[in-house]
Amino acid sequence: MCAEGGEAMQNTVETTDVRTKLEKYQASKDFKLRNTMSVPEMRRLLGVKKTESYWLVHRNFFETKVIDGMMRVDIESFEKWYANQVKHKKVTGEKPGAELLKTSYSFKEAANLLGVHDSSIYEVWRKEQLNTITVDFVMRIPKETFDKWYMNQTKYQKVEKVLSIEELEADYIPFHKAAALLKIPHSKLLIISKSKKYREILEVRICDNTRYISQKTFQRFLNVQNDFKVRKSKTKLTDDDCISVETKDYISRQEAADIAGVTTATISKWVQMEKFPAVGAGRVLRIYRKEFLKWTKKYREGGL
Repeated sequence: MCAEGGEAMQNTVETTDVRTKLEKYQASKDFKLRNTMSVPEMRRLLGVKKTESYWLVHRNFFETKVIDGMMRVDIESFEKWYANQVKHKKVTGEKPGAELLKTSYSFKEAANLLGVHDSSIYEVWRKEQLNTITVDFVMRIPKETFDKWYMNQTKYQKVEKVLSIEELEADYIPFHKAAALLKIPHSKLLIISKSKKYREILEVRICDNTRYISQKTFQRFLNVQNDFKVRKSKTKLTDDDCISVETKDYISRQEAADIAGVTTATISKWVQMEKFPAVGAGRVLRIYRKEFLKWTKKYREGGL
């Protein structure tokens, strides 16, 4: 039965390929067809179903012509439409919206530039009644409007670099995973990240409406306090869930300096004065984290 199904699918693909080649051959031979394609060709190009392909035609997104009694799509008009929309993507070929992306942002793209959730941008545009354009029933922000608004406000700052999802996953932990590692609710971690005590430690970024914490600052957060630790899960974690962070027993001289807000030279001086336990010497010096945190707490409170 499976063999029969596979054979039928292969026959369908072969029939489609033959039909496409035949249409292209006819178009190359007939001058009237050279600058057009059939609606089925357009449908296969975009990977859409029959109903949707004819919906695109009847919406007059691009020009059509009736040649020898058959409706055909003007290729130049189609390519112009394709470059000014982002909803439909060719099965193979260039990405859509080449021209549209030069002149406008989606609300999510504008939000990524500022490292915020797109709901914040929607709220700004609603309150200030700023200009938008509508493409395929979706609102977009003209770049000219965005630039003018940005220059006349001080609340939002552009991120140094808009990172791709791949770049984020290499150096950042999704917020929900960080919360799961600590065995606390997402909402509680959000409160922690915004608190006066930890907001300068935790580097938080938002991309595509997803919140991330940098692995480096998450590790630092684990090192500077004892209230929240990475908890071992009773269930087996998948490879995607595993993050290489842990609460260290010992920290480096540089990490100690970051925690105390002093130089490494000051840390070395304190070690020599035996203010807290340390092991090793020179560049491999390691400081016992818990004892160091206790000592720095007393030091800041003026008890030492």
